[in-house]
Amino acid sequence: MDFILGGEQIDREDFSGASIYLDACFILTYLDLEDKRRPEVARVLDVWSDYQEVVLGMSNHTVAEVINRLFQMKILGALEVYHQNNTLINQNKNGYSRLTLEQKSKLLDLDGAKYLYSLAKREDIMKFYNQNVRLNIMELIKLAKQDEEKRKKLDVFYSAAIATFDNFIYSMTEELGIERVEILDSTAKTSYPAAKLFMKLFQLEITDSFHMAIAHENNYKYLATLDGDFVNNYYSRDATLLTRIIKVA
Repeated sequence: MDFILGGEQIDREDFSGASIYLDACFILTYLDLEDKRRPEVARVLDVWSDYQEVVLGMSNHTVAEVINRLFQMKILGALEVYHQNNTLINQNKNGYSRLTLEQKSKLLDLDGAKYLYSLAKREDIMKFYNQNVRLNIMELIKLAKQDEEKRKKLDVFYSAAIATFDNFIYSMTEELGIERVEILDSTAKTSYPAAKLFMKLFQLEITDSFHMAIAHENNYKYLATLDGDFVNNYYSRDATLLTRIIKVA
């Protein structure tokens, strides 16, 4: 049995009634409009949406990873817009109103971005590469929370991350017409032993092993990923592996 599906194989597969587990990189790529791999991820989702009773699933670990990554990217995006337009915003009358809608969307909240930017500069934890910002977001957040009053300025970034993830779920079910999206729990008695076994058998990182274990535990037929680590010849050696890998892009 061929455990790896990719390219044209995806188009030829019958996904009627299929249960498909998504890992974090699949979801984050779909949400990143600038990622060159996104069109292929979107195309694969369109393929699945043509079939009846398709179910998408992800683990609670995946949800946490995706929302945390979105939170960090929201802050980084706001800091970059603020940095690129610092002079316009602070030295020109009505400078903020002259930003594009896209820039305002990425900035999210002017006061919040200004606070985080000033704090990062003051603590000297921010570096610049051309117009791009480089820093440890979580280090900045820990510093920002030390001010009991100003930490409220972080609320908009937390809310935006959650809203983006919730919109992803909505777009899958209401716009693409996917039957449902499930958030799966992992259980220590089942998932951990299976993850250890997959790690040993298939030379997977432990995070990937847990993805496989949770998909396997919940009887998911497919696991969709962009991670090349899932693709190796070891899968063909174990005919009892019920979850097949969909390698996208």
